Amino acid sequence: MAELKQDPTHPLKHEQCYLCFTTFVEPPPPDAPSRADVRRPHKEYMARLESEGRLFGAGLLKNDQENETSSDLGYGMFILRAETRAEAEAIAFEEPNTKAGLRTMKVVPWLRGEGDINISISFTNGTVKIDRRSYLLDNG
Repeated sequence: MAELKQDPTHPLKHEQCYLCFTTFVEPPPPDAPSRADVRRPHKEYMARLESEGRLFGAGLLKNDQENETSSDLGYGMFILRAETRAEAEAIAFEEPNTKAGLRTMKVVPWLRGEGDINISISFTNGTVKIDRRSYLLDNG
């Protein structure tokens, strides 16, 4: 197999994304559902975005090991792949916590130009490695 070579000075293709920062609304609106009631719809919504190839990543803005949070940015963040702000906002503001009034949403453009993701699949030992994480496949 030929080795893929690229001139390091050649401009890479950029990917238009949007950072979506969420923050809890305190106190929650009196007519809003409980956060517990919205947990499952939130997970299902994010799983759908992932299956559509729209979700680059998502998670809480914290490091439990060092007791570190980022209250100035918000509670959590997800990164959407979208071509325009209007498209990103249409997707972001449908997130169930935001739609229910339990969280605010701030959408910020991000033009991803560098970085990588490493994926390895071993059929012999039934594992998938993504960057530094390993997962054992179910052989069912």
